[in-house]
Amino acid sequence: MDTKNIIPEIVALSIGRDKGNDIVVDSPTVSRQHAHLTICSPSSFILEDCGSKRGTFVENEGHRVRITRKLIDIKDKIWIADVEFDVASVVSKEQKVAEKQIKSEKALLDFTAEFADLKKVYEDYPVLRKACRERDKLIRLWSVVGGSVIGIGSVVTAGAFGVLSVLSSAGLSILVPTLASHLLSTEEKLELIDKEFRQRYRCPNPECHDPFGNREYTLLAKQKKCPKCKAVWVK
Repeated sequence: MDTKNIIPEIVALSIGRDKGNDIVVDSPTVSRQHAHLTICSPSSFILEDCGSKRGTFVENEGHRVRITRKLIDIKDKIWIADVEFDVASVVSKEQKVAEKQIKSEKALLDFTAEFADLKKVYEDYPVLRKACRERDKLIRLWSVVGGSVIGIGSVVTAGAFGVLSVLSSAGLSILVPTLASHLLSTEEKLELIDKEFRQRYRCPNPECHDPFGNREYTLLAKQKKCPKCKAVWVK
């Protein structure tokens, strides 16, 4: 069997008071099996309440909002009952250390390699929006990228290696296992694609991150540098 055609399953983590959960929240207000956290990408998750008594909450415009199921970001503030939960703890702490190391070695304002990676992000976006409704198309896409992209759960648990070495060059193709999963509705898949595109298709300088919107990659490349922060995109 050609393993490149086998799309890996995405990871769904159980959260609750019971010691058998993947993520144990030791509080009497938390149900034994309280919620599930499905890893869609290193920065996007589906948070789902499992019929808990005290509820699952997400911050929205400064207010705690009780949710049943919601696509969330790694930076979002959430609560399992009355316990504030750190989603970022799912991602290895090695990531920040590696990012600082790379930043110190990088020539000032030279983001040519990172900008080149955004070409695939731009090209993948319309393809994945069309393909996410048809599993056969996703399988064909995975047969092309599967040899160079590992499962999203592995990316998250791999820490810096996964995020920095795999995600940057994979474009949005890293989302294929999530888009092929039955755990997300079509609407959630489209919302995820849009979210990931907006987060990644922007000036690669972390001090700027000016969003590109839907501007064509070729037109941006002709500019050669960011008009806002002067980061070099093309030499």
